[in-house]
Amino acid sequence: MTSHWPQARVAHALQPPQSAARSGRFELALSRHGARTHIGRQYVSYPFHMTRPFALDAAIPSLLTVYQQSSSGGLYRDDRLLSRFDVGAGASGHVTTQAATVVHDCHGQPAHQATEIVLEDGSFLALTPDPLVLFPGAACSSVTRATLAPGAVLLLSDAFALHDPEGRGRPFDRLEAKVDIRDADGRLLVRDNLDVCGLQLAGTASPIGEWKVASNFMLLGAPDRLPTPDELAALGRQERQIAGITALPNGAGWGVRCLAADAIAARGIAECLFVLAVAAAFGQRPVPRRK
Repeated sequence: MTSHWPQARVAHALQPPQSAARSGRFELALSRHGARTHIGRQYVSYPFHMTRPFALDAAIPSLLTVYQQSSSGGLYRDDRLLSRFDVGAGASGHVTTQAATVVHDCHGQPAHQATEIVLEDGSFLALTPDPLVLFPGAACSSVTRATLAPGAVLLLSDAFALHDPEGRGRPFDRLEAKVDIRDADGRLLVRDNLDVCGLQLAGTASPIGEWKVASNFMLLGAPDRLPTPDELAALGRQERQIAGITALPNGAGWGVRCLAADAIAARGIAECLFVLAVAAAFGQRPVPRRK
């Protein structure tokens, strides 16, 4: 059921530019009650859709899973989509998608996505959408801003794949992604910027070669609730995938960049990192998520 989110609550949130284009909002607050996490305020508008939350992990009752769904068939030119997640003290959430998201030909007018995340003391959020699938002419710009209180943990996933339905190797237009991570006092911890033109990845001179899916992860927060370097070193050892792991500035956590030969290999490394993140934060491995 969709309920209204008080406007004052999002007055300082990321706001998509005003436009006559299609716009949508997905706003969710999670709070801890006893051993469990529950949904508080929520606002979901087209093209977003949400059914009910799922308590999938009997051994981790505080971890609530939500599927952020779309009923529109993907992203289109000049879409303006806003997501906001507020996770209360001690609450835990996993937000993922039902499948990959197609970005259609945007005819020079990029689709825009904005995400704002606020994590309170001791909270946990894994935001792990499936990859964007960039069709010929696709253009997408995303901005993510997150604020972490002491003891909080955040897993961010951002991935894309290239696909020409006609098999002619036509490139996408452009992909931009900006991420800012701050502490509870507003101090900048990490800033990451991606700006790539489809022509740069086209043909035999592509810097990613024959790899089909590129993924970028950030695992941030309290060091005692993050995987160790030795645990992360196992990533990318399987066939059809490679991974690089970097310590993020200001002791913020870990950055993981991956290339995969196909969607199956990309999903495998994403699932492995999610398992490591949950096990480190809660001392228990999560059950597999169905898609």
